[in-house]
Amino acid sequence: MADTSAELTTVVPPRAEADRHIAVFYLHGGGMLYGERDDLPAPYVRALTGAGYTLVAADYPLAPECALPDALESIYATWEDAIARRVEAGQLDGYFLFGRSAGAFLSLMLAREIHRRSRDEDPLPQPLGILSFYGYYDLTDRAFHDPAKAYVALPAVAQSTVAGMIGDEPVTSGPKSLRYALYVYARQHEGAWLDLMGLDASTPERTPMAWSLTTEDIAALPPLFVTASSGDEDVPLRISKTLARLAPHAVMKTVYFLPHDFDRDVTDPAGMQVYQQALAWMAQQR
Repeated sequence: MADTSAELTTVVPPRAEADRHIAVFYLHGGGMLYGERDDLPAPYVRALTGAGYTLVAADYPLAPECALPDALESIYATWEDAIARRVEAGQLDGYFLFGRSAGAFLSLMLAREIHRRSRDEDPLPQPLGILSFYGYYDLTDRAFHDPAKAYVALPAVAQSTVAGMIGDEPVTSGPKSLRYALYVYARQHEGAWLDLMGLDASTPERTPMAWSLTTEDIAALPPLFVTASSGDEDVPLRISKTLARLAPHAVMKTVYFLPHDFDRDVTDPAGMQVYQQALAWMAQQR
């Protein structure tokens, strides 16, 4: 089978003399509605590659043009080409999953899928750990169904505006400047975010519960590095703290009074401090 990952990934090699032969498979945020694989600020890219990790940043099909289950299937195929086959061929000694916001959710879902598809006679390479930056794991939480106060306070986005933004073809890269209104609409209206992701209560494999981690799923996760801010207006801090408490091997790093994607502002030292803590944690996961 041909390698289809190249068109959906950016690979940043490690500093040669520090090469650990370990990859970081990165998924961007954007509520599954917008975002691009190269959104990780340059100082953090340099920190990861300078520490000897190969960064593999991946795009994936966005909603609503692609439903969440189909998006994960595409992510799995990209992971298989870009990571699993290279581990199995001895080109990599291991890998981490890393996601920010929706990307953290997708990293957790990917880890569950890898675990589910592994068989005793044919095991898949499991991640050394997962870096979950201000992500979530439970789409049944009311926070993802009810309107979000921070977004209700913004000018209303009309359904007609959203309808005019949705195309007929899959979208695998969606700049925030072009698609952010989709997310604002999703967070302003009851149930709209789940609807845009293609989830519904009548189809068993597409219910919010089916796309949430159970306690058994969490128990099977690899070690987690979890971080979020007390000032998060998109994903309540309690969600990250609950995940870290339920997981068998987790480290929780809380930052205070900063916005959801607190590491976006590279002038605030809080972001780099968390990345340095994450790198120290990664070095222990062998």
